[in-house]
Amino acid sequence: MKKIFEKCKQDIDNRLNEVLDQEIAKYRNNEFIVDALLELKRLSQNGKRVRGFLVKVGQLLKGVDDNSYLDLAVAMEIFQTAVLIHDDIIDNADTRRGMKTITSKYPDHLGLSKAICIGDLGFFLAYRLINETNLNAKTKGEVLKIFTDTIYNTVLGEITDVELPYKTKDYHKTIQEDIIYDIYVNKTAWYTIIGPLLMGGAAINITEKEKKQLIEIGINLGIAFQIKDDLLGMFSDQTTLGKTINDIKEGKQTIIYKYAIDKASEYDLKFINRYYGNPLIDEINTKKIINIFIKLGAKENAENLLKECINKSINLLKQSSFANQEKLIGFANYLLEREY
Repeated sequence: MKKIFEKCKQDIDNRLNEVLDQEIAKYRNNEFIVDALLELKRLSQNGKRVRGFLVKVGQLLKGVDDNSYLDLAVAMEIFQTAVLIHDDIIDNADTRRGMKTITSKYPDHLGLSKAICIGDLGFFLAYRLINETNLNAKTKGEVLKIFTDTIYNTVLGEITDVELPYKTKDYHKTIQEDIIYDIYVNKTAWYTIIGPLLMGGAAINITEKEKKQLIEIGINLGIAFQIKDDLLGMFSDQTTLGKTINDIKEGKQTIIYKYAIDKASEYDLKFINRYYGNPLIDEINTKKIINIFIKLGAKENAENLLKECINKSINLLKQSSFANQEKLIGFANYLLEREY
């Protein structure tokens, strides 16, 4: 699986750079557009290419192994960069993928304005790339519908994810896990797993039954992906993630946090409420928060949920008639083991 992934990653990188270089050449007489495209290209580097790879996996599951997936994969990766550019505005992040964000690279309102415009540029360039593929009209329409649904669901998840930390601490104590899982399914599962798998599959005309199977498998893999992100965002060294804001400073509403506040004593809850979501929290109190969460079993609970979701997705896959199942199983195991 690793060999296939590395080859796929290189192919996507090459094609992505080719697409963006063609756009840069097209607008070479306009320095402002060229600069925007260069920023989009810069921030598109160093991506893991998970979403692009899953477009290919969507075709491999039906036994198709060629480069017909490539422009769809590149569209997903450009969309990914565009989402991250806007996400960095929301998070007020200084770095992404080990590089300066647009808002930290350019001063004040210019940085904010450029980030909004360049993110938008990425969205519409991705659409155009899909629309220029040589798929027949019906198939292309289906792929574009899936891509649109993916963007729409991602934004629904982001809306909840953005506003939830600003609710009162009492609200967080009573909130149902369903709200958090809505974020996991809409923002992560669709954006990271379901959308790419369905786009790859739709391009080779998978059946409605197969689409439903991929959605169910993708929901479980997507939840697992987000839980792993939560574990990394809470318990890992943030410098390895290429970003500067961890989930404690940001006040991220995760199943780890929800489990902790549900189990916390009045003393621990008072401490959590004081420091969780405080952007000025120091290293000592960050470590105290982490140790409280570990003591309460929040980390162990998340690790168990992660394994449950992985196992459920693998069982669903094995019950299907998809080919090359080991490719997606390999990806599921990668989710368990990844460290960034």
